[in-house]
Amino acid sequence: MANADWHMIDDLLLAAHKHQASDLLVRTDDRVRMRIHGTIVTISPDKVPPQSREQVLDMIRHLTRRLANVPELENIQNLDFHYSLENVAHFRVHVMRTHNNFGIVARILPMNIPEFGELRLPPVIREIAGYRNGLILMAGATGSGKSTTLAAMTDYIIEHKPVHVVTIEDPIEFRYSTTKKGTVCQRELGRDVGDYAQGLNDAMRETPDIIVVGEARDRQVIQSALQAAETGHLVMATVHATTAIGTMQRVMSAFGLDEQEAIRERLAENLRAIIVQKLLPLKNGKGRIVALEIMIRNSVIKHFILDPDRWREIPRAMEEGHTLYGSQTFDQHLQQLVESDLVEYEEALANAVFPEDFAMRLGRE
Repeated sequence: MANADWHMIDDLLLAAHKHQASDLLVRTDDRVRMRIHGTIVTISPDKVPPQSREQVLDMIRHLTRRLANVPELENIQNLDFHYSLENVAHFRVHVMRTHNNFGIVARILPMNIPEFGELRLPPVIREIAGYRNGLILMAGATGSGKSTTLAAMTDYIIEHKPVHVVTIEDPIEFRYSTTKKGTVCQRELGRDVGDYAQGLNDAMRETPDIIVVGEARDRQVIQSALQAAETGHLVMATVHATTAIGTMQRVMSAFGLDEQEAIRERLAENLRAIIVQKLLPLKNGKGRIVALEIMIRNSVIKHFILDPDRWREIPRAMEEGHTLYGSQTFDQHLQQLVESDLVEYEEALANAVFPEDFAMRLGRE
């Protein structure tokens, strides 16, 4: 694939894609590394020697050459943008300053949005994607696959419904087909819109049925998301949290104590579901599988949301609602993954929310 416009960084990105890596890491005077199935793998310096400051800068110049506003690299501390290798893959690239040198972290994004079956998502995710209104929160740590699941849900929606979806992303990761029943208007922070709050305000004038927000992290964005849900839209947003209760706590922490009762009431009325996920290595070593905590708001959960003293009872309600509603706790799903011989017991135990209880569940206390 060598040509005049081809660069060593393209070779590294191509290699990362071929080896099914999730990320490529390049840093000044360090060995090149990839994250494969969740584990950092170091490339032998015999194959790819550590790169000098100027070599890394040259890589960044190549990656940014087609940006609308090419930055003066010596003046930046960080930079996020989208990069593509034609007919291979898309990449979400983060450039960082480190010890006054430079580093590159590239997240590999598939050309095609995966379907629910490929991601091994349970049937309830399809039901959640069928909601017409309300607020859906997608949570998990960085690198847990939130964006991929959200994209799969969005793609499923436009495959089956003639709807208008507006997304606000930082940066845009997946591209949606224009030949399906529904259509997606994607807006990127910094290029198409100033920030998430502005994007949400704009979206209300863009005749949306569904609004997808890259991250709900501050008071203004959460307020706007709730308002959009209250006016009959379906809003899907990501939050950095590791459990369903942690997600609600993260939302509440954006507001003052004097506002929290009102916010709990709005959440109880408009929150439809919380999906939290982690990626765990498969027992056979051939990839990773998603572990999910899913909270479906029903009358019991709604009652508990309104009373913060009863939030600790929500996990039990989620477990008891598994058959009827499709809800589940992390530990419940981890048990299923171990019993299905998909994940090692030790790996599941390390990721359990309540490790001692989890060990007892599996008779290994």
